[in-house]
Amino acid sequence: MKIVSKNTLLACMLAAASCGAFAADSVDLKITGTIVPPSCMPTLSGGGIVDFGRIPASSLSATAFTNAGAKTTTLNLTCDAPARVALQIIDDRSSTTVPGLMRAVNGALTGDGAQFGLGAVSGKNIGSYTMLLETPTVMPGSYTGFSRSADNGASWGSMGQNFRMTAGNLLSWSNTNGGTPVAIASVTQNIQIQVGLNKTGNLPDLKQEVPLDGMATFSVVYL
Repeated sequence: MKIVSKNTLLACMLAAASCGAFAADSVDLKITGTIVPPSCMPTLSGGGIVDFGRIPASSLSATAFTNAGAKTTTLNLTCDAPARVALQIIDDRSSTTVPGLMRAVNGALTGDGAQFGLGAVSGKNIGSYTMLLETPTVMPGSYTGFSRSADNGASWGSMGQNFRMTAGNLLSWSNTNGGTPVAIASVTQNIQIQVGLNKTGNLPDLKQEVPLDGMATFSVVYL
């Protein structure tokens, strides 16, 4: 029995040594990598600042809203590969819009949904502004119209004749007005910013300077 036990033990030791030698003579090959979607970068001219300068208090009206004029900013959207994308604009001052203001300034086509707020001072809303889309330059150049979605891209429709941006909606570019968005490599989009100011009776004390404080966030949404 002792001889058998020794032989068994010796066999086990030899087997273990053999397995150890085999493991030392092998190496694993591991394959890694990541498939990444296209990436798009938005930028705004002037660092995203549209300055309406110093507006004389004497130019405002006590009985009517005031059209403070328009300025243009340029949005550039550049992708590292053609991609179907949209823009979503969030109004960071949405609680400070003035109902009916931009309709009075721009006409019947401008509903309150197209208004963005200019901030408030002492609890009084300063005014509103709109963002009007001008004809863009789209690469590879298949643009013929804008498309807008109010349901996060589940469906798309035309912006009609009113090319004013609406907070929360998705904006994209397509081969047909209101059609399904197409893959784009870049967009240069001029946006006309029109500002309207509240009636003086609804504004804070104009013996002091009153700042305009509009703020909106442009986000890229991948479709």
